[in-house]
Amino acid sequence: MSTARTVVTAAAPEVIPGSLTRAADAAAVFDRYPQYRAGMRWVEEFVTQPHPDLGRSGAVCPRLAPAIRANTVWLVALTVHATTPADAAEAGRLLLDVFEEVAAGPQWSTAALLGFFPGLPREQAAGFIDGGHGLLRPEAVERGLMLGEFHAESTVGGVHNRAFPVMQCPEPMFAVRAMTPHDLLFADQPGTSPADRLSYLLAYQRYIGPRLSLAAREGLEAKVSAARQALSSGESS
Repeated sequence: MSTARTVVTAAAPEVIPGSLTRAADAAAVFDRYPQYRAGMRWVEEFVTQPHPDLGRSGAVCPRLAPAIRANTVWLVALTVHATTPADAAEAGRLLLDVFEEVAAGPQWSTAALLGFFPGLPREQAAGFIDGGHGLLRPEAVERGLMLGEFHAESTVGGVHNRAFPVMQCPEPMFAVRAMTPHDLLFADQPGTSPADRLSYLLAYQRYIGPRLSLAAREGLEAKVSAARQALSSGESS
């Protein structure tokens, strides 16, 4: 008698047909996707505004308001059939693909894609988003992309004030955009291992390095050398 068991795997995440829209047109589908309404309100009232706890002047995200004005911000909704970190990473990978399609061409450097998960149970959102981000971030960086992780319980702090939870959002969401020169700031987030730091810096050097000044390239090379040294010496963080 055979003792083999049938292994049932969850279906792959899918873009909900008709959900892809520019932010400028999102209001037309707010009734169908209330997550878009909550997300855009958060963008308007928090992300594109200054905040006294941010630790610097300017908007929480200085890139997003210009991108909205340029009409290069997109929203999309995904269906997921399981909620493990691996499932979240697979959904995020699909968002990377969608971003590369909608941002192709001259809008590449300004475009952003906000990916929402209408069917995701609220009590599982934090583990889904944070777990998926942890798995997928290295791959996104290797593709020259930045993957942001947002949900209502996030404790991820800002670069200039680690106590200020800049990633708290009323709806669970991944955000995708192209890597830019200022993203060097994110190479040394708390808890980043030497291996991940080196991988990030090498990707940054490959995608952004040619656009930097000579002095900035030399500074970047020094960071890469320091990361190699830290990795070879066995430092843990």
